[in-house]
Amino acid sequence: MVQIFKIPWAAWYGDQNLALEFPDTWDVKLFKMKDAPEISKEEIETAINNPIGTPTILKIARGKQNAVIVIEDISRPSYLEEILNIVLDQLNDAGIDDEKITIIYALGSHRPLNRQDSIKKVGLSIVERVNIENHHPYENLIFVGKSNFGTPIYLNKTYHSADVKIAIGTVIPHPLAGFGGGAKIILPGICGIQTLEENHKAGVRGIGIGVGIVSELRKDIEDVCKKVGLDFSINIVSTMKRGIAGVFAGDFIKAHRKAMESGKLVYSTDLSSDINLDIGFFNLYPEDTELSQAIKGFNFIFSTKGLIKRKGAVVFLTAASEGRGFHSLQAETGAKLYKNWGDFLWFKGFIKNKNFGIYSPNINKADVLHFYPPKTIFRKNFNEMITTLEDVYGKTPKVGIFPCSIQLPKK
Repeated sequence: MVQIFKIPWAAWYGDQNLALEFPDTWDVKLFKMKDAPEISKEEIETAINNPIGTPTILKIARGKQNAVIVIEDISRPSYLEEILNIVLDQLNDAGIDDEKITIIYALGSHRPLNRQDSIKKVGLSIVERVNIENHHPYENLIFVGKSNFGTPIYLNKTYHSADVKIAIGTVIPHPLAGFGGGAKIILPGICGIQTLEENHKAGVRGIGIGVGIVSELRKDIEDVCKKVGLDFSINIVSTMKRGIAGVFAGDFIKAHRKAMESGKLVYSTDLSSDINLDIGFFNLYPEDTELSQAIKGFNFIFSTKGLIKRKGAVVFLTAASEGRGFHSLQAETGAKLYKNWGDFLWFKGFIKNKNFGIYSPNINKADVLHFYPPKTIFRKNFNEMITTLEDVYGKTPKVGIFPCSIQLPKK
């Protein structure tokens, strides 16, 4: 006999439910986040029309000649057609025609998006309507000074020269910036590789970071955003299945903080004080397009105490639909900040007495070893992962399944 638990799987590549089978002797519990219902188009429009700390888009854009809209890429969860149609229509009403509007994908150092990616992310109506560009971290840049933290600011020229600057991003937990969204779509989203390197290298050393808080790194990001300008920020709180649970628009700090407050509630996950699991399974959906994003599986773990036993196991589950993935700063051989996670002291310390594993059907051992140490347990077949773990933890382990990468422990 087996017990079956279903988890969301393969964001942007089917968005199906994956059934995980466990022996009926295992003590297994599914820890879901609180979640929230999707809001309506009318509620989205109301939020955009009643901004926090700024005038409306109509007032900001009236009398201006052109506009840019910076949006997150496909490694982030939200489908943006509905919001973009509202924003574009308001820019049109202010006198800025579609031909004078450019959408820029805030790639940072991620891969560029092609037409099919764009249709998934923003819908065919938007793809056919306006100019869409990929940010390039090595080209089309202008130097605009340094932040108060000394970060050199190389910025996308198209953005810099625009009369109206709007950004749209999802506010989900992030290991360096606390949360995504807000000013983070500017840095690292549309900055040059030198700026990205300075921004990331402190983080990978563990300096000024923290999941779910206003980190020191976030403060530097916001200082850069103040210097380069952002007229209107739209911040999305996501449901577990990538729907829109809330929209907070306006000032890129004030609106973002409101989104953070909402996100902490929506993403909150109840845990017992004596949880102490033998094995924790952490699903990377909706950030499961590629293996290079899988390190975010530690977000929840590092936000708790006593979650996994000292000699327990941590297993990441990721569709990795695009395989290994791409990150020109941290994930490619020879990249400025590329390093196997197994070489970092924090990673070594965490897995010193634990077992660490990855289940994914769409990658191979070489992909895993590119990011993780040789002791990593890798299986393409979930039943084989169960057998391997049972050999170590016996027939009655205490197990937790965390179905979504954006979850946070309830405080």
